[in-house]
Amino acid sequence: MGDEEAVVAVGNYILLIGIACIVGILTKWLTHIPYTIALVVVGLVLAFIPPELIGISVQKTFSKDIVFFVLLPPLLFQGAIHLQLDRLKRHTLMVGVLATVGVLITTLIIGQLSYSFGIFDSMKIAFLFGALICTTDPVSVLSIFRQAGVSPNLKYMVEGESLFNDGTGVVIFLIVLGTLSPESGTFSIPFAFLEFLKVGLGGAGIGLIIGVITYQILKRLTDHLLENTICLVSCYGSFWLAEHVFHLSGVIAVVTVGLLIGNYGRKMAMSPKTTVTIETFFESLDFIINSLLFILIGLELQAIDRQLFIDNWSIILLAIAIVLIGRLIVYPLYFILRPYGGKDSSGQRLKYPPSWSHILFWGGLRGSIPIALLLGLKGQLPTKYYDFLLVVGFAIVCFSLIVQGLTIKPLIRVLGLSADKEELSNDLAHPQDGLT
Repeated sequence: MGDEEAVVAVGNYILLIGIACIVGILTKWLTHIPYTIALVVVGLVLAFIPPELIGISVQKTFSKDIVFFVLLPPLLFQGAIHLQLDRLKRHTLMVGVLATVGVLITTLIIGQLSYSFGIFDSMKIAFLFGALICTTDPVSVLSIFRQAGVSPNLKYMVEGESLFNDGTGVVIFLIVLGTLSPESGTFSIPFAFLEFLKVGLGGAGIGLIIGVITYQILKRLTDHLLENTICLVSCYGSFWLAEHVFHLSGVIAVVTVGLLIGNYGRKMAMSPKTTVTIETFFESLDFIINSLLFILIGLELQAIDRQLFIDNWSIILLAIAIVLIGRLIVYPLYFILRPYGGKDSSGQRLKYPPSWSHILFWGGLRGSIPIALLLGLKGQLPTKYYDFLLVVGFAIVCFSLIVQGLTIKPLIRVLGLSADKEELSNDLAHPQDGLT
């Protein structure tokens, strides 16, 4: 890329962030819908506007490495630093099983059904699709939870399941993507499982080391700007070290670092001023990256023949149904694990109401992570597969955020799910949810 192209690209990205700000302002002023739902609508509108009417071209300036090494780490880190382990440990078994066994089974179901029903003519592409689309985004749901007064225990369960679900899903996605290279061998489930254990545990180890080192450094500093910069370096550095140097899971590494900094660094190594600085910085970064991802996929879809949408509307509907079928795995897992909930602050074993399973199912929204993974496939697949995955994947995200996102609040009301005053007051004593 020449100097002139670089200047134009920077200008285009600034323009895109400006568009995101306008969308945010209009969303606050004119509607009561979550910002992510407004973003997906903007992406959908952009997809059908002829490129010459907009005059913005950023397709040449992003690649798989840009998506994974620049855009993905802050999204995961932001989710991890706000997750309270002392609350989540009450739901360790439920969250752990849903985010590992549940994701693996969901990927297999979606992949197998997508291949069997002829949505994809390649088994590997079908499983790649299953892995990327099983990752969930709780941001919109959590904002609705706070408005509706949903039980904090349900909130922590959904938030924890989503964060670890993302880690598992991205690891599976990268393993399957690796098997698509010409030099890779024959794909097999046992190989994928062993690879998953290796890169997952290895990534957690890298994250643990970086997290402990970061914690020790933060304990010895009192400069909030320097501490913020160190957290940023830890976020990107852990991902790069695990993914690029050791060929392990950068996703698991950055989530581990985020959990350590958010739960131990914040409580024992940071001043209140540092905590506010770090939270505000990463929330702003999360806002910018989320905005860019949805606008970028809208611009990327402009280059695809509109007929692809029209000719495949029935396949898109079938794919949406298959994804919902895959998500049904939460029901048997939830009811098997119901008797084994953790204990609350009074020592009483938690009771998981049957109605929570409906929220876990319908509240599993697809958001920025699937969008990032779709964009990261640019240049990695033949054009026919890439274009088709973009169309089907984005259609599922649209359905998820618009239909599921706008109906989750009425569902909460119908199910009668609301927290009692004592539980809400305890939750408000630990306000670490961040902006939505």
